Amino acid sequence: MTTADRTPPRGAALGTRLGRRGFLVGATGLLAAGLTACAGGSPAPSGQAAGPGFPVRIPNKFGTAEIPAAPGKVVSLGITDHDVLLPLGVQPAGLTPWGPWASGVGPWVEPLLRSKPEQLASEVDVEAVISLMPDLVLGVQSALTQDQYDRLSAFKPTVAQPPGTIDYGVNWRQQAEIIGQALGKRAEADRLIAETQAAIDRTRQAHRRFEGRTHVTVRTDSAGTYAAYTKQDARTALLEQLGLRLSPAIDGLDSGGKFNVKVSKEQVSLLDADVVIVTTAKPTDVAAVRADPLLNNLPAARRGGLLLLDDYDLTMALGSATATSIPFALERLAPMIDGALPA
Repeated sequence: MTTADRTPPRGAALGTRLGRRGFLVGATGLLAAGLTACAGGSPAPSGQAAGPGFPVRIPNKFGTAEIPAAPGKVVSLGITDHDVLLPLGVQPAGLTPWGPWASGVGPWVEPLLRSKPEQLASEVDVEAVISLMPDLVLGVQSALTQDQYDRLSAFKPTVAQPPGTIDYGVNWRQQAEIIGQALGKRAEADRLIAETQAAIDRTRQAHRRFEGRTHVTVRTDSAGTYAAYTKQDARTALLEQLGLRLSPAIDGLDSGGKFNVKVSKEQVSLLDADVVIVTTAKPTDVAAVRADPLLNNLPAARRGGLLLLDDYDLTMALGSATATSIPFALERLAPMIDGALPA
């Protein structure tokens, strides 16, 4: 997920077919040593029992969060960390809003939102976070800096990006495990992970035609700026768990380890694949992109294999690629892909 993807960045063949109105998904092992509860650590605040599994130490790229007891009040700075908090039964006191929705959360978890959390600025305001008096600050899917982390963690335990990850680049499984551990809800998080993986497995089983077919997911806008998502991105990783494989033309480009690689108008033929999924930077870009002559001239478009996602909820669910947004995205996108693949 790029920084640009934090701003609300919808299938059918362009200009002809429209579908209904999204990290990485790998089975990465989860910092086993760092996520285990420790006998040491900070004592629980006066009058607060540590509870089962506490205290706990969770390493991150800037230090180690020492959580003495099950937190009662949590602030969610990670742009999709609330996607795990809410199904685990925790109402955030504050969150970084994600997407175009007034609630600040996607429709896949909005029914679980029973409170009205403080919506924080996308640029971390340390003083605003502290003013909410949380027991725990979550910034798993974030771009926290060392300075921000130092200031926050001097106040309360802060769980930042895990070691070895890039900003906004924590896969859904790792995100859920870390948050479950921080809340003392590891068993509940494991159940959530199992449900999401089962949805992925069922989708792959139901759509055997995906196996080995090539795909490209491209983000564009009304100006005709193209960015193809790489294997570093949640969208690509999810599609590959369904049996699809990234087009070699895109896989062979050097993205410098980033989520996407820019493709010039002169290189637009690189975007061709068995199925090409087109997302837009803004919902208002859809009409212009639908008429894009370069995309419409791709072989995929001529045979009906170009999917323009005009459903912005789906676009955002696919880009979020969290334990809760993945089933939402799969239910809508998988039939569209199946219908677009060549016989």
